[in-house]
Amino acid sequence: MAKSLHGYIVCLATCVLWGCGTTTVEDSIHLSTNVLQLAVGESQMLTAVATTDVTWQSEDSSIARVEDGLVTAIGVGKTLITVTAGKAQAVCQVYVVSARGSTLALPKAYMQVDKGTVQLMEVISMYDVPLTWTSTDTTVAIVDEEGWLHALHPGHTTITVSNGAESASCYLAVRHKWGEYELVWTDEFDGTELDRTSWNVEVNGNGGGNNELQYYTDRPVNLRVESGNLIIEARRENYGGRQYTSARINTMGKRTFLYGKIEARIMFPSGGGTWPAFWMMGNDYGRVGWPACGETDIVEHIGNEPQLVSHALHYPYKSGGNCWSTRQYHEGVENQYHIYGIEWLQEEEYGRDMIRFLYDGKVHATQSETLENMDDEYYWPFNKENFLLLNMAIGGSMGGKVNDAIFNQPVQMKVDWIRVYQRKEID
Repeated sequence: MAKSLHGYIVCLATCVLWGCGTTTVEDSIHLSTNVLQLAVGESQMLTAVATTDVTWQSEDSSIARVEDGLVTAIGVGKTLITVTAGKAQAVCQVYVVSARGSTLALPKAYMQVDKGTVQLMEVISMYDVPLTWTSTDTTVAIVDEEGWLHALHPGHTTITVSNGAESASCYLAVRHKWGEYELVWTDEFDGTELDRTSWNVEVNGNGGGNNELQYYTDRPVNLRVESGNLIIEARRENYGGRQYTSARINTMGKRTFLYGKIEARIMFPSGGGTWPAFWMMGNDYGRVGWPACGETDIVEHIGNEPQLVSHALHYPYKSGGNCWSTRQYHEGVENQYHIYGIEWLQEEEYGRDMIRFLYDGKVHATQSETLENMDDEYYWPFNKENFLLLNMAIGGSMGGKVNDAIFNQPVQMKVDWIRVYQRKEID
């Protein structure tokens, strides 16, 4: 029985290899790829799996030549590489582009479209070469195989087209669509006490990191709510080793905001040495510190420059004396109410966050992310929750020399109200 089975297997193997009766083995061949994309001067190996010896041939050896499966790109164009095994053949389409990087381009380096946009992407391609498209964020936009752009969701992405040897890219932003501003939080200061559920009161004499001269207290003489105003009053007095007192409050951990319109109606005092401010910092201040948290000075005033309205941004790339800032000058800044604010806008233009500084409702200045450093917190940390601050410093690096005669009458910063508006995104 075993001997008979062994003979059958040998016979079957012989029939398969050499033919047995009417049994034949058809020639077959399989290539490792059917499409190659090369630049002039490049080479790539094609592998053929066949039932017999193979021969190679290029339809146009001035474009690509082949030797034992090694394809070498010679000139720009396309050609067919044919491999033959007996009666079987397989082909590989070879596309060759310039090695100089000048055969493929997108006409626009930046694009901005609305959600739902479907349009054919323009591309400059000098040769008839298959193109592939990719998107760094396919939730924002994609380009299909035929080159049609589909804008799916607000945000930004980079679209890249490639011919296998060269590539070209376009930065694409899909616009947000917003509703109207709605009031989300306000403090009208209409009561008789500061709302401690919203505000923290700082008590220290550390000079605010700016060599300021005051000691911040939680005493009614420095901080109180009366007659529909928050009053921050600076005084000349010896307290805690300092010659002046004042107040500073913040909403850290209690009232934080991400984007929106933020405004306050404020009256600044007059007098050399005063330095009142309405500002914001990132709510991660306690974890990452300053300036990594980011600081937005919605408004600062300097008593030694009575007409000054100053706005500034501090962040790791630009902080302290090197911060981004702008100064405007107006009559009647001191001892009169004005509305100071910002519009803090998400991906407002070409996917960039933007901050507009407002004075009595008019845009004073604008600053935004740069396209080169998008979403890099070293250059722009203003894309996270922030808390609000109000204070009046005395002296220091910006307040300058103090004129003690100003304390012959009350030196008060008055805040009528603070209001925060936000808007919802429309689908």
